[in-house]
Amino acid sequence: MLRTFLIILTLLLGSTSAMAASLFNTEVVLDDTDTATEQAAKEAAFVDVLVRTSGQSTVGENPVVQKALPTVDQYITQLGYGGNDGQRTLQLGFDDGKIRTLLTQAQATYWGSPRPEVLFWLVADDANSRNVVWEQSGSPLINELKAEGERRGLPVLMPVGDFDDVIAVSIPDLWGGFAEPIAKASARYNPVGVAVVKVHNNRISWQLFPNAADMGNATPIEGRAAGAPEAAFASMVDEISDFYASRLAVNLGVADSASQALKVSGLDDAEDFFVVERTLKGLNSVAALRLESIDNGTATFRISLLASEDVFHNEMMTDRRLRRVEVLPEPMVAPAPAPTAPVMTESVDGVMSPVEAPMVVEPAAPVDTSIRYEWIG
Repeated sequence: MLRTFLIILTLLLGSTSAMAASLFNTEVVLDDTDTATEQAAKEAAFVDVLVRTSGQSTVGENPVVQKALPTVDQYITQLGYGGNDGQRTLQLGFDDGKIRTLLTQAQATYWGSPRPEVLFWLVADDANSRNVVWEQSGSPLINELKAEGERRGLPVLMPVGDFDDVIAVSIPDLWGGFAEPIAKASARYNPVGVAVVKVHNNRISWQLFPNAADMGNATPIEGRAAGAPEAAFASMVDEISDFYASRLAVNLGVADSASQALKVSGLDDAEDFFVVERTLKGLNSVAALRLESIDNGTATFRISLLASEDVFHNEMMTDRRLRRVEVLPEPMVAPAPAPTAPVMTESVDGVMSPVEAPMVVEPAAPVDTSIRYEWIG
């Protein structure tokens, strides 16, 4: 079934055009012009983009991401101001390459584009009747649902509510979650997935058919959420987005090509080692740390940095128990040629004469570029 799902996904997804760019752009409300408020807005926008691009609703809790928040400015490529419903907003664009690097350092996932389009059949139940919320109805529920889809980078489709829709499926079909008529009515929109959402007072219940082409043979995913539509829709869209991301996002890890070797000498016992390890993990500039070896009181780590090496050294120097060891380059000395016996060659007239033998030069030893510190306790 998964193979079928992936084939259908490949065939049905549209162009990447605006979606690819929108993954890295966002707009947040500014409550006032205070500097601290703007910094908080930038950090909130940063987390929104990381959630959208990783496909993980909880990526903001990742320790590496938490460390990166105060340095959000280095990830911003565009900054402007706008307005929305009378509120001043901050419009931000983020560097896609740096975002991917951060997600790699955080060992998170990356969910690129194109994304699966999901058709939402929305049925509102009030005290008197049940009604389908059509695209052209002008209901505020549509804007709230689409806003949540945009927040997560999930393309939201809504049925237009024309004659074909009205005769294709009935409200009892939708309320009862009957797959066959819903599948037939949904086919014209060519979605990857189909969701049926029932709204009643301050709670919703929903079913997701993740593979629209196989609705009749698969058990739908079900969920519930309580609260005002905005909060309830946010919970539902998070669950649906997390579901698709868990199957489509790429697992990332710390890239060795971007890491460096760090050697800490002077470790007398295990306690020294664990203190050093905890110290390094606690630095804001360190994204990831991996022990490679311990030999004769020297621990060799592989580190990946969130900031520059200078920032890392500045943080290390605040701990008086550590001392940086400067590694001076060794002077270049040409090796003396090894004594060799002269090579005799014969000239055209048959006379043997000596010629100088070629000099054999040993290859230079590799340069140690590791960062070095000494633990002085």
